[in-house]
Amino acid sequence: MKRRRLLVTLGAAALGSVTGCAEPLPFGNDSPRASSVVEGYHYEDTELVVRLDEEFDITEASIYNSSRDTQYASIENPSTNCRFQVVFPDRLETYATKSLKLEVDTERGTITEWIWKGPVHGHTSAVEVGPESQAQFDITNQGETPLLVRFVAISGDVPAPTVDPQHESFDRSTLGFGPGVVGTESNRPQSPSRSDLVISPGETAPFETTYSPFAVPEDSNTEWSGIDRTGEITIVAASGSSMKYNFTYQLGSQ
Repeated sequence: MKRRRLLVTLGAAALGSVTGCAEPLPFGNDSPRASSVVEGYHYEDTELVVRLDEEFDITEASIYNSSRDTQYASIENPSTNCRFQVVFPDRLETYATKSLKLEVDTERGTITEWIWKGPVHGHTSAVEVGPESQAQFDITNQGETPLLVRFVAISGDVPAPTVDPQHESFDRSTLGFGPGVVGTESNRPQSPSRSDLVISPGETAPFETTYSPFAVPEDSNTEWSGIDRTGEITIVAASGSSMKYNFTYQLGSQ
């Protein structure tokens, strides 16, 4: 896909990965380490895929919210590639957070593995004014977990700004409405499941707002056309974090 040229954005933060830690099984000194039970894990689209060692007799695998000790899902007698759906774009919810925990029951005990690939991080680029005064832009997932877009705000020096999600008075619970964006081009959603809102690690997807932040109010006394201005675009991730960038734009004749 040919990308639009970046106007102005802030620098992206560097991301590191954190290795999950496992609690030991009650094995003897001459037995395998607990880490050999879980060979690894990764994300595919909306699923967490856990690779289990087939040499162990595994009776059940479960994922939990460790901060609330709440079980999300459980699979009995799982296969060596155990899959859990962890991202639910239709309800703007994700389990792929730093609180996600895996428990595996074997014939010799239970092991616990923290599932964390690093913080979610989305980067915006190519912010442009659309033909209907909407904002058009790209989002790149620079993290290692799926990015579920909860909301995108356009604030700062624009004719019709939204709320600023990073303002100290912002209450996340007020986001009782939709994401405010829709995928465009190849990312146009094909069903109500809103798969356009999920960006896999390392991928870039095009979007546009469903509202018009560049629409000049009829009673505005400000001259908006022909002047370089700076706006702010903030991605609110369903996992809880938010990322803000500046961009420059110019409106045509009013």
